[in-house]
Amino acid sequence: MLPIPTHFPDLPAPAVHKAPWGPNVCKAHTIISDTFSRAIQLLCQEDGDTLRLRIHSEKILQQIVPLLEALGPEVHNFTWIAECTHTLASVMVALEAAAFAVDGA
Repeated sequence: MLPIPTHFPDLPAPAVHKAPWGPNVCKAHTIISDTFSRAIQLLCQEDGDTLRLRIHSEKILQQIVPLLEALGPEVHNFTWIAECTHTLASVMVALEAAAFAVDGA
Protein backbone atom coordinates (compact mmCIF):
# COMPACT_ATOMS: atom_id res chain seq x y z
CA MET A 1 0.00 0.00 0.00
CA LEU A 2 1.29 3.48 -0.86
CA PRO A 3 2.07 5.86 1.99
CA ILE A 4 -0.76 8.13 3.08
CA PRO A 5 -0.07 11.86 2.82
CA THR A 6 0.16 13.48 6.25
CA HIS A 7 -1.85 16.58 5.38
CA PHE A 8 -4.46 17.65 2.89
CA PRO A 9 -3.10 19.94 0.13
CA ASP A 10 -3.46 23.67 0.70
CA LEU A 11 -5.50 25.68 -1.76
CA PRO A 12 -3.37 26.76 -4.72
CA ALA A 13 -2.66 30.43 -5.21
CA PRO A 14 -5.45 32.16 -7.14
CA ALA A 15 -4.78 32.83 -10.82
CA VAL A 16 -3.02 36.04 -11.71
CA HIS A 17 -5.37 39.03 -11.65
CA LYS A 18 -7.95 37.08 -9.68
CA ALA A 19 -9.26 37.98 -6.24
CA PRO A 20 -8.38 35.75 -3.29
CA TRP A 21 -10.51 32.67 -2.75
CA GLY A 22 -14.02 33.47 -1.58
CA PRO A 23 -15.42 32.36 1.77
CA ASN A 24 -17.32 29.40 0.27
CA VAL A 25 -14.17 27.99 -1.33
CA CYS A 26 -12.21 28.49 1.89
CA LYS A 27 -14.96 26.89 4.01
CA ALA A 28 -15.23 23.89 1.67
CA HIS A 29 -11.46 23.41 1.81
CA THR A 30 -11.53 23.61 5.61
CA ILE A 31 -14.30 20.98 5.82
CA ILE A 32 -12.38 18.63 3.53
CA SER A 33 -9.08 19.20 5.33
CA ASP A 34 -10.62 18.72 8.80
CA THR A 35 -12.31 15.48 7.73
CA PHE A 36 -9.02 14.22 6.31
CA SER A 37 -7.22 15.11 9.58
CA ARG A 38 -9.82 13.27 11.67
CA ALA A 39 -9.43 10.19 9.46
CA ILE A 40 -5.64 10.28 9.91
CA GLN A 41 -6.06 10.59 13.69
CA LEU A 42 -8.39 7.60 13.67
CA LEU A 43 -5.87 5.56 11.70
CA CYS A 44 -3.18 6.41 14.25
CA GLN A 45 -5.23 5.04 17.15
CA GLU A 46 -4.37 1.56 18.24
CA ASP A 47 -7.93 0.69 19.21
CA GLY A 48 -9.87 1.75 16.11
CA ASP A 49 -13.15 -0.09 15.72
CA THR A 50 -14.63 -1.27 12.45
CA LEU A 51 -17.74 0.88 12.65
CA ARG A 52 -15.87 4.16 13.17
CA LEU A 53 -13.39 3.33 10.41
CA ARG A 54 -16.17 2.55 7.95
CA ILE A 55 -18.21 5.63 8.94
CA HIS A 56 -15.23 7.85 8.16
CA SER A 57 -14.64 6.09 4.85
CA GLU A 58 -18.30 6.47 3.86
CA LYS A 59 -18.33 10.13 4.87
CA ILE A 60 -15.39 10.80 2.59
CA LEU A 61 -17.06 8.94 -0.28
CA GLN A 62 -20.59 10.32 0.16
CA GLN A 63 -19.92 13.90 1.34
CA ILE A 64 -16.31 14.96 0.90
CA VAL A 65 -15.68 13.71 -2.64
CA PRO A 66 -18.78 15.56 -3.97
CA LEU A 67 -17.60 18.69 -2.13
CA LEU A 68 -14.20 18.39 -3.81
CA GLU A 69 -15.94 17.90 -7.17
CA ALA A 70 -17.85 21.15 -6.57
CA LEU A 71 -14.56 22.96 -5.93
CA GLY A 72 -13.17 21.90 -9.32
CA PRO A 73 -14.86 24.60 -11.42
CA GLU A 74 -14.03 27.24 -8.81
CA VAL A 75 -10.35 26.40 -8.47
CA HIS A 76 -9.59 25.53 -12.14
CA ASN A 77 -6.39 23.70 -11.24
CA PHE A 78 -6.36 20.12 -12.50
CA THR A 79 -3.06 19.28 -10.79
CA TRP A 80 -4.41 20.37 -7.41
CA ILE A 81 -7.69 18.48 -7.88
CA ALA A 82 -5.76 15.33 -8.87
CA GLU A 83 -3.51 15.63 -5.81
CA CYS A 84 -6.55 16.09 -3.55
CA THR A 85 -8.30 13.13 -5.14
CA HIS A 86 -5.24 10.94 -4.62
CA THR A 87 -4.99 12.10 -1.00
CA LEU A 88 -8.62 11.27 -0.26
CA ALA A 89 -8.42 7.93 -2.07
CA SER A 90 -5.31 6.99 -0.08
CA VAL A 91 -6.97 7.65 3.25
CA MET A 92 -10.15 5.81 2.18
CA VAL A 93 -8.13 2.74 1.21
CA ALA A 94 -6.28 2.90 4.54
CA LEU A 95 -9.56 3.21 6.48
CA GLU A 96 -11.05 0.22 4.69
CA ALA A 97 -7.87 -1.83 5.13
CA ALA A 98 -7.83 -1.00 8.83
CA ALA A 99 -11.48 -1.98 9.14
CA PHE A 100 -10.81 -5.33 7.45
CA ALA A 101 -7.80 -5.87 9.75
CA VAL A 102 -9.94 -5.23 12.84
CA ASP A 103 -12.63 -7.59 11.52
CA GLY A 104 -10.03 -10.28 10.93
CA ALA A 105 -8.40 -9.89 14.34
